[in-house]
Order: sequence, then structure tokens, then C-alpha cells
Amino acid sequence: MTLPEVLECGAAQPKPAPARASKPDAAARWQAAVAEWSQRIFRALEYAARRKLLVAVTMALLPLGMRLAALRAIPIPQPIMHDEFSYLLAADTFRSGRLTNPTHPMWEHFETFHELMRPTYQSKYPPAQGMILALGWKLLGHPWYGVWISFGLMCGCLCWMLQGWLPPVYALLGTLAAMGQIGIFGYWMDSYWGGAVAAAGGALVLGALPRLVRRGSLAVSAAGTLGVVLLANSRPYEGLVMVAGAAAALVWWRRARGMPRPLTGLFGWRNVVPFLLIGACGAAWMAYYDYRVTGSPWKMPYAAYYENYALLPQWYILPPNPHPPELRHAVMRKFWTDLEGPLYWKTRHNPAFVVVKLSADTLPFFCSTLTFFGIVAALLLTRSIKVRLAAAIGGLLCCAVLLETWNLPHYLAGGTGLVFVLGMYGARVLGIKIGRLGPAFVLLFAATPFVSGLANAVVAYRTFAKPPLRTIAARNMLAHGGKHVAIVQYEAGHDVNSEWVFNAADIDAAPIVWARDMGDAKNRELLDYYRDRQVWLVHADPPVTVTPYNHR
Repeated sequence: MTLPEVLECGAAQPKPAPARASKPDAAARWQAAVAEWSQRIFRALEYAARRKLLVAVTMALLPLGMRLAALRAIPIPQPIMHDEFSYLLAADTFRSGRLTNPTHPMWEHFETFHELMRPTYQSKYPPAQGMILALGWKLLGHPWYGVWISFGLMCGCLCWMLQGWLPPVYALLGTLAAMGQIGIFGYWMDSYWGGAVAAAGGALVLGALPRLVRRGSLAVSAAGTLGVVLLANSRPYEGLVMVAGAAAALVWWRRARGMPRPLTGLFGWRNVVPFLLIGACGAAWMAYYDYRVTGSPWKMPYAAYYENYALLPQWYILPPNPHPPELRHAVMRKFWTDLEGPLYWKTRHNPAFVVVKLSADTLPFFCSTLTFFGIVAALLLTRSIKVRLAAAIGGLLCCAVLLETWNLPHYLAGGTGLVFVLGMYGARVLGIKIGRLGPAFVLLFAATPFVSGLANAVVAYRTFAKPPLRTIAARNMLAHGGKHVAIVQYEAGHDVNSEWVFNAADIDAAPIVWARDMGDAKNRELLDYYRDRQVWLVHADPPVTVTPYNHR
């Protein structure tokens, strides 16, 4: 019963004073105005959302245009984290027309985090992120434009996915909410760490799911298979778990709809031909890439890196390496003893710690408080099989990540769309229950994370206002002209998260070669190799100093 109806039912009561009656009247008028305008906006969005392809393309272009518009105030970001430099090594390799690089004669001086030096010199990570960075580098002159492209593709794929699970207007609003929550100015857009490529792959897989339940087609099967290939080349472990969950959900969903052949009915030529063609090409590419990097089509670069450098496994449920490799540099040993080791043993002794970390640090990246209540509403107020299956796939993905020592947001990137399927489904249910103000609630539900995400521009502006110390030191060396060797030296208490020794794909052609200080005798080998370069001793801990290197 609305507020005017309540007042009308109370007519037999003493008539309130005129001055006090104006307040309910004002509130009623305000409520009616909000309801009217929100319904108009909602109907306009409903009309526009019917053009599904146009909306998906618009959702892909919108974040690209907004980020470009802010580029003068918030410039292209500089790499900071270890992983970013590793992905940039892959990008530099691919844009040069190579899949990997030969081992350098002085490779011991260049060993660093997340990069293979033997049997070849390449990133340890799967190639998808490096390839999209290389595309941006080749087409537009800088690897960040690859990140920029991938974020737009992710938003377009998310919109297409949501259109398969929800009415078109809720898909549009859910994409806007995702765009803001993940952040046009967040680290998936303003770093080289990745996330958007795997999210796009996951969205293609999940978007194909409800469409294959209803009716298969060449385009849907091709999109879903392409998503599988993207996940395999970006987040293979988490992607495998999510694809397995989606496949089981597909069969279950078809059975629940009363399909006479829930499994065998999927083997029509429209589904099988794209799956076999794209899947076979993807598998052949992965095997060939692994062969070129590690020498074996069955060994991923990630596995080769762990053989060469890892003192502890990636999964805390596994025991420590009984035969740990010998590490030549103190900072790399410190990485395992001071950073990886404590987290591994803490989680191994108390697995609840990783659950707390996932709930407190990782999931909030995808899920605002409002979205969380939408998810709860979807789970509690509806018995829809869509809600149940989306929650089951998301839960399976979270369980897989809970087995890993680390659980960062991009680990869960493939399941990004599930959050907004559940959130918008809950918003739809709550909007129906609210009544006249339901459209206003749904619009607010989507607008809040979008506007909040735009507010991250302030954080990004402050973050990128000053370049990293490594970049400043590089500019000082390059100001002297010619080519350089920077021998990097750390103090005993150095923060292993602040690493300086990262090099280009073609080390000898780079204007600056970054090397580790290995003592005068070993440094002399490096100086003899680079006789034509200026050599600097870089003290990388504050206060940072760059001085000519004097061999004793």
C-alpha cells in the first residue's frame, strides 16, 4: 500500500494540522516524480537494449573512449610489479616476430622473477596477455594500448554473455555495473598484469552456455570454443575448472528443461565442427609454443620456471620441493624465504587463512556491498535454475582458487560475469517486489558501482603523478647518451617486491642492460662482454644513487 493510500485509509482519524500535512504531500509528490522519471528512463533503456549487437559494441567502445579522454590527466602507466615486466618481455618478443629468445651468454647476470633464462629466454606465463600487449605495441606504438583494447573487448563480451542470461536491459545495466566495479581506472586497465583477457574468455564460455541449452549454432559454438582457447592461454588451471563446471551445467540444464538427449543432442554438426576446428588449432598452437620455449610440447613455461627457481609449490596442499634448485642471487632466495615461504606455511598449517583472504581481499574486487545484497537476494528469493547453476560454477571456481597459496582478483577473472548475472538477477527480483520504485532501485543498483568506479580516477591520478624510481634512474643514464649497463645493488633489508633487473627481449640491442651485482670478479665478465657501453653502479634502495662503476 502506497503512502497516499495509507493516509486515505486513516480518514476517520482526527484531521492533522495543515502545516504537518504538507510534509506527507511533499514526500508523496517526490516519490511519484522519482517513480515516473525512473520508469521513463528504464523504458528508454529497454527500447535501446533490444538492439543487442549494437549495445554490445557500444559497451566495448564506451570504456575505451572514457579512458582515452582521461589520458592527458592520467597518463599511460609505468610497470611496477614483477609480473608486469614478465608480460612485457613476452610482448616485446612477440612484436619482434619471435616466440622466444635464445639464452644469453651472460644469462646468470640477468636472472629475475617470473622469467625463464634456460632453455630459452621468455616469460613463464601463458602467451595470451603478452600477445594482446604485442598487438597494441605493434598497432599503436605502446604495449599499454593492448591492455586498453583487451578491456574494451572484455566489456563487449560481458554484455554478450549477460544477454544470454538476462533480459536485454538488465544485461546493459549489468555491463555498466561491471565496467565501474572492475574499474576503467583499476588495475585491469591501468597495469600490465592482466585480467581482462581471461575475463573475456570466460564471458564467451558462459555466454555460450544458455544459448547452447536453447539451440546450438555455428556462431555460438565458435564463440564458446574461442573462450576456452583464451582461458587455456591466460589462466589454464582456473580456466580448466570453470570450463568443466560449465560443461556439467550445460548437460544438467538441458536435462532440467526436459531435452530428450541432454548430452548426445549437443553433437550436431553445428556444435561439433567449430569446436573441433578452433579447439584443434588452439591445442596445436599451445603445444608448438611450449615446444619452442621449453623444448617439449608437454611442458609449459610455468612448469619449467618452477623447476629452475621454485623452492615451494604453487599449491599449498603439495609438500615442499624435496630437491630445491640452487639460486645464485640473494634477492631471489629472499623472495622465497621472506615472501612466499611465510604465506605458504601459514596457509598450509591453517587453510582457513586462504578462505579469509579470498573473502576479505579478492572477492570485494568484483562485488560491491550493493552487488553482494543482490546476489543474496537472488539466492534466497528465487529457485531459478539459472541462479543455481551460476552460483555452482562460481563456487567451484572459488574452491579451485582456494587450493592455491595466492588468490589475486585476476585468478578469478574467468568467472567475472557470474557475479553480475547473480547481482542483476537479484536486482530484478527486488525491483519487482518494490513495485513503483522498482525501476529506480534497479537503475541505482547499476549506477552506484559505475559512478564509484569513475571515482577511482582520483586514485589513479595520484598513483601515476610521479614515475617509479627505476624509470627516473633510467632517464638519468640515457641523458648521457650512448648505451649503458646498470649493475644493480641492494641492501640486506631490500623489499623484494621492488625489483629493478628486467631486460628487453633483445638484451644486446637495448639502450640499458640491467644486471645483478655479482662481485667484482663476476662483474668483470660482464664488463668484458659490454666493452662499448657506459657502466653504472645503481644503488636501488632509498636514497637511490647512480654512479660510474669503478672496478677494483
